[in-house]
Amino acid sequence: MKTRKLLYILPLAALVACEPEFEDVDFNQGSADFSKMVAVGNSLTAGYQSNALSAEGQINSLPNIIAQQLKEVGGGDFKQPMLNGLAGNVGAGVNDVLYNDGNGILLPELSLSYVTDCRDSTSIAPTLKNQPYPATEASFRNNIAADGPFNNVGVPGAQIIHLNLQGFAHPSQGNPYFARFAASPTETVVEAAMKTNHTFFQLWIGNNDVLGYALAGGEEGSASITATATFGALYAQTLDSLTKNGQKGVVANIPDITAIPHFTTIKWNGLNLTAQQAAALNQAYDNSYNAGLDQVVSQNAAFEAEANRRKINFSAGANGFVIVDNTLTDLSGNGLPSIRHISSDELLVLTTPQDSLKCAGWGSQKPIPGSFHLSLSEIQRIKDYTTSYNATIKSVANEYQLAHVDVNKRLNELKAGITVSGISFNSELVTGGAFSFDGVHPSTRGYAILANDFIDAINRKYNANIPKVDVASYAAFEVE
Repeated sequence: MKTRKLLYILPLAALVACEPEFEDVDFNQGSADFSKMVAVGNSLTAGYQSNALSAEGQINSLPNIIAQQLKEVGGGDFKQPMLNGLAGNVGAGVNDVLYNDGNGILLPELSLSYVTDCRDSTSIAPTLKNQPYPATEASFRNNIAADGPFNNVGVPGAQIIHLNLQGFAHPSQGNPYFARFAASPTETVVEAAMKTNHTFFQLWIGNNDVLGYALAGGEEGSASITATATFGALYAQTLDSLTKNGQKGVVANIPDITAIPHFTTIKWNGLNLTAQQAAALNQAYDNSYNAGLDQVVSQNAAFEAEANRRKINFSAGANGFVIVDNTLTDLSGNGLPSIRHISSDELLVLTTPQDSLKCAGWGSQKPIPGSFHLSLSEIQRIKDYTTSYNATIKSVANEYQLAHVDVNKRLNELKAGITVSGISFNSELVTGGAFSFDGVHPSTRGYAILANDFIDAINRKYNANIPKVDVASYAAFEVE
């Protein structure tokens, strides 16, 4: 336990009349022991920002921010598997398609800079750092297990199944972020965590179990959602290990992806047309696609409702983009594609090529592929699994008597906007301040906001009084 003296500034008259007063503030650990904390999770635990992991991101990782506050109440050192060299300086974002046999392509983190688009319009936007990067970067690939054990075992890309999976640390077939600090190719993430002999733990896992499916465009992508029964069993297995010696801890739930800017930045009706452009497009679709749908209706009246939903019509001003929808009735035999306008409650992913939307006819002359948008049914599926995962996390937290952080609630609050440390935040990309440039991971200040939410949850559960961080003291975005 540590007690601090806080000096309160008194009015001038009081200063003349008497001596300054001090008040004791009892910063304490309550019923928990923070002397050895370990953090288990994925990229959100590792400190990932703006599509990459960097040394600066690790320094400002969620658990490291918390660990610095825990030092005020008996917390010990918090060792992280720090990146160094070029990877540490500009970030290491692994291309999961091209990273093969330990020789994958590393991408630098995104930064905010001036860019010129296909229309010769210059604006400030997130772009890859202008930094040469070799196809293989030794400073990222070299194993640093000898410097461990590490208190932060957050592994970008990890799902619940990976925490106890042997081979996840394999240098060529496993996860490259874990391979660089695991003691052996067969060591599991939980085993790496247990080597710290922790007295307290932080667990935030499950985001990737549904997020990968969403990022890949739902059913059209290659990622699947983890079954709810599997998630529950593996989550409990992980907590069995982390609490085996009576350790206390804090767990967090999973945010709804509709609250993050990766899925809200590109507006469904972002196709702005002049009256002339709209008329030209309507003529082309009326003479081919719409006329073809009418022909099908003339042969099958029951198809009229779907035909009306599928028809393409534009007007001057804002229009919904045209998308591919493979759930529609297959009319390829009639020479008709499965396309329609996107609806107002469907989502486009941030990775949709912007220049293709602006200059290559995507969303107007050419329908946007299914891998770049989420349909209503895909969104509902994501919501259902997220709700199920969060119910499991809350239930298990109660069972194991752990602190619980409702990150889902916090991120939904960001939609309306919040004020922290006198600063306004919302869920807009860049301007909102809470998210990094990939639209998925928090910014440095976003992690600081979440750190206070974690501290609040810990204080409530364990009757502790851990001081919170000043969010304003953390760095904001800079234009390069």
